[in-house]
Amino acid sequence: MSQHVQCVEAPVAAFHCADAQEQAAVLPGWNQAYWQLSRGAFEGTVRAVTFDTIYVFIESANRALLQRGHLAHGSLAVAVPLRLDGAARFCGSACTLDQAYLYSGRDGFEFCSPADHQVAGVALSPEFMSAPGAIPSRADLLARLGDRAHVRAAHPHALESMRRLVCGVVEAFSSTPELVENRHARAALKDAIVANVCELLEGAGSPAAMPMQLRARWSLVARARELIDAAPHEPMNVARLCAALEVSRRTLQYCFQDVLGLSPIAYLRALRFNGARRALLGGSAVTDAALDWGFWHLGQFAADYRQMFGELPSATAQRLRGGSVR
Repeated sequence: MSQHVQCVEAPVAAFHCADAQEQAAVLPGWNQAYWQLSRGAFEGTVRAVTFDTIYVFIESANRALLQRGHLAHGSLAVAVPLRLDGAARFCGSACTLDQAYLYSGRDGFEFCSPADHQVAGVALSPEFMSAPGAIPSRADLLARLGDRAHVRAAHPHALESMRRLVCGVVEAFSSTPELVENRHARAALKDAIVANVCELLEGAGSPAAMPMQLRARWSLVARARELIDAAPHEPMNVARLCAALEVSRRTLQYCFQDVLGLSPIAYLRALRFNGARRALLGGSAVTDAALDWGFWHLGQFAADYRQMFGELPSATAQRLRGGSVR
């Protein structure tokens, strides 16, 4: 399985993952799943600090991912990119290094990340958010943020302050474990985090407006994914999707390309490979995993799987049985 290394001498949890879905489970309370979209062996890291119901993290990955999740109602989570090498989309909107990500929202979030990316973020729990005086003008701030996850233009100073803060918090807890026990230091740190979050969001521009045409394409892709998710093992293909959605192949192609940055065929194929990998990590035999996920040519499946994940399916299964780590 992927290597999880959790620090014991310092209150910083450090995870090194060789599987995308395993990394998705590292962040507590995000109720998320990852699908690897680009080829190659996955390597990802998460360094995180939790204190007083505040979660501070730095996450990186070396492969393009589709990340989908849903935070608890009443929580507030924001992140800023540290590295973004390639095209990225957050809830359907193109995003850049000059924007902040707001993950909180009624309908959850979705992030299509490039093959090399790193983000720094803060999550404030519902308990923290509901505490008296936790966030100045909380009601007004949350009302202006809206009820959906989105990207927001932000002032360069606020973005850089958040980057320095998150990296500084992780470094401080790594080098000075006494922070955990010192209530005065923790109180000052909480004030700094709240101030930075408010500066980032209050000074941010309005949520990136989604053009009407893109909103319609986003809706169509969402309906397509509902059909796929409703029967993940059924042999879904582009023709069946077009028939069910009553659209042309070209329309479906344009919609997927705009919203997710890849074709519907590539999306379906990536889902099947990720499903087979999860089956292997869950204990399935290689043949069963391949056939169950629609790969009828076992030799080609092995070769394509290796291209996708950087190892043969037998190696994935063997690591599970042997309990070895990468």
